[in-house]
Amino acid sequence: MNNGEFQAFTAHIEKVVQRATGLPDDDARNTALELLQSTMDLHGAVLSRIVEVLSESEAGRGSLTKLGNDPLVCGLMVLYGVHPVGLEQRVARAIEKVRPQLQKKGAAVELISVADAVVRVNIQISGHGCGSSPDALKSSVEQAVLEAAPEIVEIIAEGVPSVASAFVPLNSIQPVAKEEKNYEESAA
Repeated sequence: MNNGEFQAFTAHIEKVVQRATGLPDDDARNTALELLQSTMDLHGAVLSRIVEVLSESEAGRGSLTKLGNDPLVCGLMVLYGVHPVGLEQRVARAIEKVRPQLQKKGAAVELISVADAVVRVNIQISGHGCGSSPDALKSSVEQAVLEAAPEIVEIIAEGVPSVASAFVPLNSIQPVAKEEKNYEESAA
């Protein structure tokens, strides 16, 4: 299953939950929502047990690490609160993973903090960034962090110049029209 298929499944589940929530019959609505909650509770208990069993052996811990690094499995483990690696460590690993890619593009990234599902990073661009826009560099960092830590709700990138701040208005580098008028008057 790829990320697109996973998103399609979750979108379908969301539609079904909305339909169940909108059922006019209280008993039918409550039964449908209870069924969904019971199914999620069962899946959570089973997933928790799988993590527990895998954690008991060296080979299992290796498999668990590999599973935890998979973006699809990672999201499910986070949903059920059984990811074997802490949030801050996953974010730090994601930053380390994307660092060489940014260095090739003339940029550096540093993790500042992870708190309350908000990640703060500092992205420094040296030179021209080999054609990579600040937004593209920021996007690379965001993608890596969200794959490793889908529970993050915001990523704040410091040091990245905005496109608007880099813009120099044309009239600031050309003579103002009023000066041209004075020139024409003095020539007459």
